[in-house]
Amino acid sequence: MHFEPSFQKRYHKALSDPAMIKAVKNGTGRLRGQRAASIEAVGEERWMAFRDRAEGIRLHVIQHLDQYLEQLIDNVLKKGGHVCLAKTGEEAVQYIANLAQKKNAKSIIKSKSMVSEEIHLNPALEKLGCEVIESDLGEYIIQLAGETPSHIIAPAMHKNRFQVADLFNAVSKEKLSTEIADLCGFAREHLREKFLGIDIGITGCNFAIADSGAITLCTNEGNARIISALAPTLVTIMGMERILPSIDDLAVMLSLLARSATGQKLTVYNTLSTGIRDENELDGPQEFHLVIVDNGRSKLLGTKYEKVLNCIRCGSCLNACPVYRNIGGHAYGWVYPGPIGAVLSPLYQGIDKFGELAYATTLCGACTFACPVKIPLHDMLYSLRNDKVELENKGEIAENIAYKGWSATFASVSRYRFSVRMARRFQFPLVKAGKIAYGPPPISDWLKHRDMPALPDKFFHEIWPELHEDRKE
Repeated sequence: MHFEPSFQKRYHKALSDPAMIKAVKNGTGRLRGQRAASIEAVGEERWMAFRDRAEGIRLHVIQHLDQYLEQLIDNVLKKGGHVCLAKTGEEAVQYIANLAQKKNAKSIIKSKSMVSEEIHLNPALEKLGCEVIESDLGEYIIQLAGETPSHIIAPAMHKNRFQVADLFNAVSKEKLSTEIADLCGFAREHLREKFLGIDIGITGCNFAIADSGAITLCTNEGNARIISALAPTLVTIMGMERILPSIDDLAVMLSLLARSATGQKLTVYNTLSTGIRDENELDGPQEFHLVIVDNGRSKLLGTKYEKVLNCIRCGSCLNACPVYRNIGGHAYGWVYPGPIGAVLSPLYQGIDKFGELAYATTLCGACTFACPVKIPLHDMLYSLRNDKVELENKGEIAENIAYKGWSATFASVSRYRFSVRMARRFQFPLVKAGKIAYGPPPISDWLKHRDMPALPDKFFHEIWPELHEDRKE
C-alpha cells in the first residue's frame, strides 16, 4: 500500500474518509467498553496488582535478554528445531525465502504476525512464485484490499461490512450478502480449502517460553493452531523481546493480554507448540524454524526508551487514544499505529523519517493509563519531540547561541532585571498601540500572525507593594 510522504498529508487524507472514521470509532469504542467491563469484574485493586507484576516480569526479561535468548535457543535446538537470529529484517526475509526455495513451496499459509508485516515478508515470497495466504480473517480482508493493518489486533477495523462484501464478492463464485454471518461463512469455507494444500506454515509468536522452548500462539479463530498442526514445515517469526522466563509468567500475561485487547477473560485458542512432532503424534510439523528478529530492538537496550520493549501488542493504547480514534491506523505510515506506533516507528525507522509521529498525540496520558505493562508512552512521545528538535537544530549555530543566551539571562535575577530595563528602553520605536508592531526578521514574520504586548513600565510584582501600602493607609 502506498503512503503519502508526510504525516500531515496522511492524516488530512484520513480525515476526509468518514466511513473509515466511523468504523474505527465504533470498533475502538466497543473494545474500550469490553475492556472496562472486564477490569471492573476483576476489581481495580487486583488489576493494578496484575499490571505491577506484569511490568516486573517484562522489565526483568529485557534487562536479562541475552541470557533468556540463549536459553530459548538452546531449548528449541534440543527439541529438533532450527533457529535464525536475524539482525535485520532483510536477513529474516532471506532465511525464509531460502527455505521456501529449498522446499519448492507453492502454498504458504500464514497466521497473523506483525513482525512479518514489519519485514515485508509477503511481497518477497510472492516474487518467488509462492501463493501467500493470510488465514486470519482481518488479515485476509486487507490482503484482498492490498492494504496494511490499521490496528494491531483488528487489522481490518477501518472496513465496514459493505466494503468487506465488495472485496469477498470479487473472489467469490456466488454473490454474497452484506450480512456478517454470510461473510464469515465464505471466509471460513474458502480458507479451509487452502489449509489442505499447505507446504509451509508461518505464524507469529505472542510469547516464547525460555525454560522450555515453547511458542505461545493466541487467536480467537483457531487458524494458528490449524497451521501448527497441519504444516509439514512450520516457521515462527518473533521479535527478540517476546520472551518469558517460564510458564508461570505466561499465566499472568495471557490474562492481561486478553482483557486489555478485547475484554475477554482469556483468548479462545491458546496454543503452546514445542517444535517437531514425535513419532507417536498424529499432527505437528516435521520441521520447525524459529526466526528471531532484532531489526532495531537491541539498540534500545539501556536507553531511556528501553521500556517500550515491554509491549505485548494488545492494542489497548490505540483504543484509548483520541488521535488514533479520529485518523485510524494508516495515517501513521508504518506497521505499528497509534501511540505505540508513534514511539516504535521513529525508534526503529529513524526520527528523521517518522519523527512527526511524536506530535500525533494530545499528551493526555490515556495510552499510559491503558497500557497493561505500564509503558510510559506519553513521556516517550514528549522525549521524541525533544529529540526531533535537537536533530533539526543540529548545526543551527545562531539559534543555539540565542537559546544559550536566553537560558543564561533567566538563570540570574540580576541579569534578568538588567535585560528587562534594557528592553524597556529600546522597545519604544517598535511599539504601536501598546504592542510590538515592528522587528527584524524572523520576528517580523512572527508578528504578521501574532500579537506581542509591549513591556509595561512596571510588572505586577512591582506594582503590588504599592497597592498593598495604599490599602494600609
